[in-house]
Amino acid sequence: MTNNLQRKKEKKQLILETALQTFTKQGYKKTSIAQVAKEAHSSQVTLYKYFPSKVALARAVIIKQIIDGYKACEDTLDSSNGTFAEKMEMMMSYGVNVADAIHDDFVVFMYNEFSGKNGDDSVMKTYNEYKHGFWKRLLDQGREEGAVNPDISDESAIIYLDMFVNYAMNPNPVNAHSAIEIKNHEKDLMHLFFYGVMGR
Repeated sequence: MTNNLQRKKEKKQLILETALQTFTKQGYKKTSIAQVAKEAHSSQVTLYKYFPSKVALARAVIIKQIIDGYKACEDTLDSSNGTFAEKMEMMMSYGVNVADAIHDDFVVFMYNEFSGKNGDDSVMKTYNEYKHGFWKRLLDQGREEGAVNPDISDESAIIYLDMFVNYAMNPNPVNAHSAIEIKNHEKDLMHLFFYGVMGR
């Protein structure tokens, strides 16, 4: 029984990893369930047991990216090497590299998921679930080294973070910048954000 459950878990993980590579490389529209199933050495029937639709599969990929992204940044914070500022640079580089690797079409799908345009708020819920613990750790480390202004409260930093995210995800026509434009300026925006949160 245990082996069977483990095999199912591994199969689901392989499908998800394959979908991550395919969606980020080709985009949402050009990726098919048949292609993902084939590259994951699975059948479409098996894939649909884990992910009932293409949207559900792509949503699971985004959730995986969020969790993996937080984990990578937490690992950077846990590293004993380098100053806080150097760790920030590493996190910025990680974020930029991830963003650069994502096909523009999938970026649009991701932004739609964050804003709930596809009728589900799981992506935003996952983002919100992880953000508080991570940003508290980041701010605490920064304060310990004197890199973050001690007058900046955790809650103020979270509001600042949410302002960035909510602007990018806002479907309101007043927001003249598209998801692709924001992606194209990811490096500058990340630099402005991280050094802004330091309050200096």
